[in-house]
Amino acid sequence: MFCEIKVRLIRSYSTLILGLTLTAFTGLVWAEYTEVEIKAAFILNFAKYVEWPANSLNDTPGKLTMCMVGKRDALFDTLTAMEGKIVNNLSLRVRAADRNDNLMGCHVLVMAESEAEHFEKVLRPLVGTPVLTVNGSSRFLEAGGIVSLIVENNKVRFDINLSAARRNKIVMSSNLLKLARQVRQL
Repeated sequence: MFCEIKVRLIRSYSTLILGLTLTAFTGLVWAEYTEVEIKAAFILNFAKYVEWPANSLNDTPGKLTMCMVGKRDALFDTLTAMEGKIVNNLSLRVRAADRNDNLMGCHVLVMAESEAEHFEKVLRPLVGTPVLTVNGSSRFLEAGGIVSLIVENNKVRFDINLSAARRNKIVMSSNLLKLARQVRQL
């Protein structure tokens, strides 16, 4: 019984820490950071609360590859500046990619708004491949994307397509799911 209580306390504490981490960049500090910096921090934190199958990390030992598809913008520049950061004991590698590239070697795929007309084309070949996909449009989830970042009442929020994550063999932390504005099954 003591162990069960201890596990519950640890889980509650973990949820609190995750919540503080993800919301630290919203609300009161909104004025100190740009929307782009906040979104970049969210994307980096998503990677910390996602599990990829062990064999998916074999191609790039010690690296977590983030690919960015679409028109280069401030978010891409901010994410590029994060190259080398450590995420779950892996060094973040950031690379620009084209929608026609083989994106199966990416662990995280960030798609720019300029790619809205191509969501389905890019995401379809990735079904069943452990790639965490992120964009800022609700239409992205409907096209099979996993995470959609949304600005609501001057706060960055996010929705998750849990079915797409499962199809891509990605396990999302229950703590991350609790913090999502919506967890959808599309």
